[in-house]
Amino acid sequence: MKFSDIFVPRWQNSNPEVRKRAVERLKDTKLLAQIAEMDDDSGVCQAARLRLDRLQVKETVT
Repeated sequence: MKFSDIFVPRWQNSNPEVRKRAVERLKDTKLLAQIAEMDDDSGVCQAARLRLDRLQVKETVT
């Protein structure tokens, strides 16, 4: 953990595992799409895509 991690949102943490967990809580579809496209870790990108898909399906159903 970097010292700067204290001052940034969890989805911007230096640890990819922390970012993956943070993505699971996000509801902002624009932010999730940005993370899915731009994160350095492919696992975080995939987690963001999956979360985005789940949110979009939920919106369509309700």
